[in-house]
Amino acid sequence: MERISYHYQHDLPLRNRHFVDLNPLEVGAEQTSPGFSVGPYTRQHYLIHYILSGKGRFLINGTKYTVKAGEFFLIRPDDITRYVADEEDPWHYVWVGFDGTLAQKFNTMPLVNKMAPGLWMEIRQALLQEFAGWEGMKEEYIVMMLHRIMAELFAERSSSKTEAHYASRVRTYIQTSYAQNITVQGIADMFSLDRRYLTRLFKNRYGLTIQEYLLKMRLENAARLLLAGHSVSESAALSGYRERSHFSRMFHQHFGEWPQEYAQNRK
Repeated sequence: MERISYHYQHDLPLRNRHFVDLNPLEVGAEQTSPGFSVGPYTRQHYLIHYILSGKGRFLINGTKYTVKAGEFFLIRPDDITRYVADEEDPWHYVWVGFDGTLAQKFNTMPLVNKMAPGLWMEIRQALLQEFAGWEGMKEEYIVMMLHRIMAELFAERSSSKTEAHYASRVRTYIQTSYAQNITVQGIADMFSLDRRYLTRLFKNRYGLTIQEYLLKMRLENAARLLLAGHSVSESAALSGYRERSHFSRMFHQHFGEWPQEYAQNRK
């Protein structure tokens, strides 16, 4: 990885769009100077720093961790935190701050954990390019990346083989990844299970097939976006639909109204 001259910082302001599930509030990347420190602070939202290179110390509520490249540290609301770059090998990190109804799931995560760098490198590149191709939609891009990060983290958390656990993991994966191009077969392959078996155990637990639940999540998210003022095309794309016409047909079947009608009738 290339070295960036000290002291580099790149962040862009985000609007608080009040998204329900995951709502991004800040994003940035920084190559710190030796010994550079932040805090002690408390915050009212969640904040993740992923270390691209280097290392440092993370202090949270009186407990100290050493965090290095390939790991992230998690800050939760009201945590008292301070973090300090190493004197010899200061860290270069990417961060994202957020809240929302799904954010509380991070309360079950370790405060320091490993993760592959791919998604975080994508965010850093988007920052350096000032979100080229996402003009006016920076927040939507970060929402998409948060869902991908969450899906990757929670998909790897447990190796339990119980049916209830598999069903729960599938549901969490769908909740955090429905905006992506995922399929029932792809989910089954990810969990190394037969598609019919996975569909049966999921329906036994939640009363819906995986496909029905995926459809429900996508369309309910699209409905929220429409009511928030997004266009039909934006609502479709941010809910996992690549074709507007297909999205409109599925929306009409589910709600009994076309997307434009749905938004107009609720103004």
